[in-house]
Amino acid sequence: MRSRSSLLVLVFAVAAVACDKSTTPPDANVGGTYLVTRETPYFDSGCGQDRLGDGKLRAKTRFTLVAARPGCWTIKLDDEDETYIVPTHVRAE
Repeated sequence: MRSRSSLLVLVFAVAAVACDKSTTPPDANVGGTYLVTRETPYFDSGCGQDRLGDGKLRAKTRFTLVAARPGCWTIKLDDEDETYIVPTHVRAE
């Protein structure tokens, strides 16, 4: 019986990790401050590109939302650089 309960605990733990609720973008509030929750690619010239990105923002990177379109945000980083991201791993601050 102990083996079965250990297996159930493992299954639930894996399921909890696999369910990343941060993939739904928060409401877009232009001028609002947000935080990257997971490493996220950025693009220098828009999101609709068939490539991996121009670089990656690290988790816990703060930014200000400049403009929002469905599936693509223009953001301003603390160092004043503007770039584009797909807002799947961000949360409002």
